[in-house]
Amino acid sequence: MERQIFFWEKDGLTGLGTEPAGRPVQKMIVLLHGYQGDAESNMEFALKLADACPQAAVFVPNGTESVPPGDDPHRRQWWPLQESEFDGYLCSFMPYYAPPEKQKLMKRIVKEMQKTAALLNRFVLNRLTGYGLLLSDCFLAGISQGGMTAFEMALFRNELRGCGDFPGGLISIGSGIIGADRLRNLSVPPIPVLLARGRQDEIFPNTVDYFSRS
Repeated sequence: MERQIFFWEKDGLTGLGTEPAGRPVQKMIVLLHGYQGDAESNMEFALKLADACPQAAVFVPNGTESVPPGDDPHRRQWWPLQESEFDGYLCSFMPYYAPPEKQKLMKRIVKEMQKTAALLNRFVLNRLTGYGLLLSDCFLAGISQGGMTAFEMALFRNELRGCGDFPGGLISIGSGIIGADRLRNLSVPPIPVLLARGRQDEIFPNTVDYFSRS
C-alpha cells in the first residue's frame, strides 16, 4: 500500500508521521522514542509498524525537550533524566527497598512525567477526533523512557481513562512502570499489553518485565 510521510506540528508537539495515501485511516499508532532519540531516528521502526497495520496512521512525536548540555535538537527526552541517577530497578519491586534519595527521585520523575503524559494524551484525542476514530482504535508504543511515558498515559492520566473507552493496546519495549504502587488505588483498564526487550539491556533488568507482567 502506498504511504505518505509528513512533518507535523500540533498541540505543542512536533514530529513525523505516515498514513495510507488516498485511503481512509482506520487505526492510529503513537510511537514514543527512547532517551536521546527523536522522530527522525525512529521513522524506520514506525514504517515497519505501518507495514504490519496498513490502514494505520503512525505518529512519532519528538521528545518535549532536548538533552543537555549540548541541546542537540535530535537528542530529545520526554522529561528531565539524569542517567547517573536513574536505576532501572526502580521500575520493579525494588522501590520498596530504595534509599530515601531514590524515593525522592521517583516522585520527581512521576511529577514531570504527568505533565508530558497530559500533553501527549491531548494530542492523541485530538488526532482521533480528526480521523473520526475511537480510543480503542489507538495503540500506544514506547521505547525505554518513551515506554514509561506510555504507561503513564494509559494507566494514570484522566484524559484517556475518563473518556469511556480504552486504548486498543500498549507496547512497552525495554521499559517499566514508575511508581507502580499507584495502581493499588486504581482499577486497571483492560488493555492488551506487549512487554518486549532486546537480548541485552543495560538499564532495565529482566525482573522489571516480570514485575510489570504481574
